[in-house]
Amino acid sequence: MRHGWQGHSHKKRGRGIDQMPLYTIAELQQMAQEWVALEYQQTPDAGLRDPFRPHIVLSPNYMYAVQVARSGYRAVPLSPAQNRFFLLPQWVTPGKGGFMIDYRTYQPVAQDAGHYREILLRGGSKLPGARAKWQCRFNPYRPEPVWLYHHTAGTWVTCDFRLRHLLTDPWTADMWQEHAEQHRTAGGSKQDEEAISLSLAQRDRRRRSRRPPPKRTGAEPPYQGLELETEQPSQDPYAGLEEFDLSTLQPYPALPISPLAPPPVPALLAPPVGIGGAEGPPDSGQVPHPLAALFPEDGDGSGSGAATAEVPAATYEVVEADLLDDLDPDGDGEDGDYVWEV
Repeated sequence: MRHGWQGHSHKKRGRGIDQMPLYTIAELQQMAQEWVALEYQQTPDAGLRDPFRPHIVLSPNYMYAVQVARSGYRAVPLSPAQNRFFLLPQWVTPGKGGFMIDYRTYQPVAQDAGHYREILLRGGSKLPGARAKWQCRFNPYRPEPVWLYHHTAGTWVTCDFRLRHLLTDPWTADMWQEHAEQHRTAGGSKQDEEAISLSLAQRDRRRRSRRPPPKRTGAEPPYQGLELETEQPSQDPYAGLEEFDLSTLQPYPALPISPLAPPPVPALLAPPVGIGGAEGPPDSGQVPHPLAALFPEDGDGSGSGAATAEVPAATYEVVEADLLDDLDPDGDGEDGDYVWEV
């Protein structure tokens, strides 16, 4: 490897580091995620082989697809007990006084004391490569409780930090390591969990007792907006109006409408004065057409009067007719049509 860091010291680095671009932590994480998704997951690995075709080397994505196609997949919500397997693992040796993680002593809670006693009676986990140790899971951001896994019974034993009552504020595993290192630098020991707990508690007290930032006192200054370049200020159209009394508001009376009443006839529009050289309605007694004002006379005799020509009276004559009952003189009854006599 020619470039980049090659050891635990700044002296063991590649050549030309000072001439390379610098990246932030977010940029490095983005590049690492892209490499995992586009390079590592797509590259065949010699350790991934199909058991039925061992001569074929598969990539992580292809191996996952083969296993899903073989065993099936169904999304099932995990229980709290199953979600604990995603926490950080730690192998511990339980004892009568509890067990330690990073020099912190954990003891079982009262309701899980029986399960913890069963673990002590077994002596060891008897797991291959565990050396009588038991699996424990914990959250580094909330290290107060941990969970000891009883693999033979498939249950979890909840254990709490022995000095949890001293730490009333939230703390993390990194904060514990920081104060443990400070205590060791001052001449103490990392195994002195009481001193480290008190130092961590004092840190929270100092943070709470610190003087808060000054607060603004007095009246808040008025808002100063941009001045408008106008000759006269705008007038308020609602200025000077008296306040309306809502108790004096009366409902508008509704008019009774009969369902048998004929629909109202819209009023006919009269042409405006001055159109067509007339000062008013014509003297012929005819009612002008509503759209006559939009089509003035062009001088060819086909003005608006053509649209309002009189309808012949013969069109509206009532015709009286009687139905003839005996139309078939022969009486054979073949013709069944009715004939009207006018």
